[in-house]
Amino acid sequence: MGDLATTYHHIADIISFKGNDKELEQTLSHPDFDWDDIVRQGSRHLVLPAIYCRLTAKQRLHLLPEDLESYLKDITALNRSRNAAILDQIEALSTLFNTHHITHVFLKGAALLAGGFYEDHAERMLGDIDVLVSEHDLDAAFDLLRDHGYEPIPQTFGHDFFEHKHLPRLKTNKAICAVELHRKLFVTYHDQTLSSSNILASRQMVNGISIPSVKHLGLHNVLNYQINDNGGLYNSISFRSAYDTIVLLKHSNNQISIIKDKVIRSYFNILAMFFKDIPKEYVSTNFTTRFYYFKLKHVTFYKFWNRLLKHYGFLVILLGRIPFFITNKAYRKALFRDRKRVFKLFRSFFKNRH
Repeated sequence: MGDLATTYHHIADIISFKGNDKELEQTLSHPDFDWDDIVRQGSRHLVLPAIYCRLTAKQRLHLLPEDLESYLKDITALNRSRNAAILDQIEALSTLFNTHHITHVFLKGAALLAGGFYEDHAERMLGDIDVLVSEHDLDAAFDLLRDHGYEPIPQTFGHDFFEHKHLPRLKTNKAICAVELHRKLFVTYHDQTLSSSNILASRQMVNGISIPSVKHLGLHNVLNYQINDNGGLYNSISFRSAYDTIVLLKHSNNQISIIKDKVIRSYFNILAMFFKDIPKEYVSTNFTTRFYYFKLKHVTFYKFWNRLLKHYGFLVILLGRIPFFITNKAYRKALFRDRKRVFKLFRSFFKNRH
C-alpha cells in the first residue's frame, strides 16, 4: 500500500466539484494507478457510492477496470435502493410527527437526503435516522414511536448514570433504519448557535419534511465529526463528512458562515489540504496540518500515533469515572452486575491494535 496522502488526494480529486477533470483522467488512466487503495480507503470512509456517482457525473467511468466498475455499480445500486426505503421511512416519520404536533427536525444524512442536496440519492451511505425533538415533545415522540411498532434497543448501564444527547435507539421490523431522538446535538460542546431551540426555530420545510437551515446543517456536520466522532482528537479527515461539507458549500454558494472556533478551523484546514472546494477565507496552514500530512506519508507512525490517542481517550474516560465509582453506590452495583461485559470490553480494547 502506498502512503495515505496520495490515496486521499486521489479520492478527493474524484469526489470534488472543483477539480481538474483532464488532470484526473491522466491520473486515473496511468497503468500504475492503484485502484485497490481507492477501494480500501473508500470503503473505510463510506464513500464508495459517492466515488462511483462522481465518476459517472464526470463521465470518467471508462477509466475503471471492468470488474471494479461492475462492483461499484452494484454497491451503488444497492445503496440507491436502500436510500429509497429510508426516504419512505423519513416521510412516514415526518407525517406521524406533524400529525401529532411534535416539533422536530431531521439531522445529518437523513436531512441531506430528504432535502435533495445530492445529485443522486445513492451518493450517501446512512446508518440511523437522527431526529432533533423539542424538549417538551421528547417523551411524547418516544411514546408515539413505541405505539407505532418501534422498540428501544437495550442500553448499557451507563445510560442510567451519564448524560446522553439522545434517548435509547428505537428499531422496528417494519422499516429499515433505527431512529435516534435527540434532545441536543452535543454533550461536551456548548455554543448557542447550535442550541436545540435555535435549530428548531430556524428550521426549513422541504417537500413537507422539516430539516435544519443550511447554516446549521453545515456547522453540525463539521462539529459532529470533530466532537462526537473524535475527529478533533485524532486530527483527521472523514471523506463522508468532507463530501457532505462540499455538497452544502455548493448548494449555498460558499455562504455557510462559520464560527471562529479552533475546532472548526482545524476541520477546514485539513479539508483544504485535499479539496479546492473550501473557500480560502476558511483556511490557514499551521503545524497541525503539516503534522497530519506527515502522518499520512508515514503509515506506520500514523497507526502508532492513533493507538496512543485511542488509549489516551480511553484513559480520560476511565479516570473521569473513578470519582463517580467511589461516590455512587448504585453505579458500583450496576458495574458489578455487568462485570462480564465490562471485562470483555477491556480485553478487546487492549487486544485491538488498529
